[in-house]
Amino acid sequence: MHSVEQALAAIGRAEPEVAEDARAAWDSLTGGEGPESVTQWRLQQFCWDELNRSWMSDAAGRWRVATALAALLDGLSMQRYAGIARSDTTRQILFTGDQAPDRGRTVVRRAMQRSGIEPPDTELLTWGAIMGTAESQAREAVADRLEMAVAVGDLQPGTRGWRDSQAEITLNVLLSPRLDLSGEALYDQILDERLDDWIRGPRSTTRGGLLAPLETSLRENVDPGMAAPARALLRPLDWLLTEIGDGLALTAAGYLPPRTVSRALDELGWRDELIGPANREVDAYPVLVLRETAQRLGLCRRRASRLTLTPSGRAALADGRTLWQAVSAGLVGPEHSALAVAWEVVLAVLAPGDVVGEEDVRTLVQAVITESGWRVAGRRTPSESDTSALFFAVLRELRWMELVEESGALLDRQLRARAGAADLFRAALRHRVLHRDIVPF
Repeated sequence: MHSVEQALAAIGRAEPEVAEDARAAWDSLTGGEGPESVTQWRLQQFCWDELNRSWMSDAAGRWRVATALAALLDGLSMQRYAGIARSDTTRQILFTGDQAPDRGRTVVRRAMQRSGIEPPDTELLTWGAIMGTAESQAREAVADRLEMAVAVGDLQPGTRGWRDSQAEITLNVLLSPRLDLSGEALYDQILDERLDDWIRGPRSTTRGGLLAPLETSLRENVDPGMAAPARALLRPLDWLLTEIGDGLALTAAGYLPPRTVSRALDELGWRDELIGPANREVDAYPVLVLRETAQRLGLCRRRASRLTLTPSGRAALADGRTLWQAVSAGLVGPEHSALAVAWEVVLAVLAPGDVVGEEDVRTLVQAVITESGWRVAGRRTPSESDTSALFFAVLRELRWMELVEESGALLDRQLRARAGAADLFRAALRHRVLHRDIVPF
């Protein structure tokens, strides 16, 4: 194999401009390191992403750089990598990104996935759009192992079951103890890094003080336990999923039919919570909240004039542990919103299982949302009424899923996680750390 300088010199004797482009591309690809630093994942990131984002504005110029890099790779006897750099896929990405940036990003994402070496999201981890050092290094380590599997034929993208094999390889890389990490796994390093960023992020000191006591408990996975107790904990949701079954006809206005509303109030014991008859969903607030919560959690959805179970909902109906896991995964949301911050605060306060004052929790929600820099219409700082609305949006779902107990007079209301719910709350917060897009500060 020729050295990089020898290969560049050979190219430069015939085509000086190509050699100049090739040198610039090589330096950007390798950071000044040698050929041993080149991997398929790095090359694809450079040709399919970095060239579009950081180099000259015209597609023809970017394509010229990619083909110059391919010539250098040929000169280094790295023909497989050269083929990627000058491939039709690379050309399509560079020219599509120039004409339609949004479509270009879609093409890049699909090309990376089809290559088989893009580390997939797993039940353990969703890769972040913004990564810390440990996560970035782990992702590249996974990509390198996937490249090896593709090269030797153990992983064949596009064949039946290949995505399961890809996920298995990913989990193996993430969970295997490593000598260079004193016996820790890459997954442990990512979890430590994410917890640190999540708890000690800038802006809200109140938030950091609230989350810090949970750090140790969030390092451990939370098991839902036996199926029957898990199902019993989520009795209202389980009842609704059973009632929906193979599909439930809705009223013309899109609400649950009166007979279902009446049955819910009687069988869930909520009739006494209301004043007067309430057979319509709009008049039966607990039932309305329960149905909206089930839809938000992705357990059911409206199709035309019927309410049907989603695949997740059908799996949850069949197994109490799956129901528990689905709720813990979807409880905090939506992503990147002040409401998500309110969910974090409320669950963090309730997770230890202590009795807390409702007013104290409302105050914490306002402090964290304000310190975190959230703004409302007109870019003004959120008022107490703004943050109280967020707090009560969280509380109403917890109340009618029967995950929180309330006691005391109206002006001195006390809250406490229902027996067994504290574990669910910790699991929800842990899922937030490991499966969020970007850690919200």
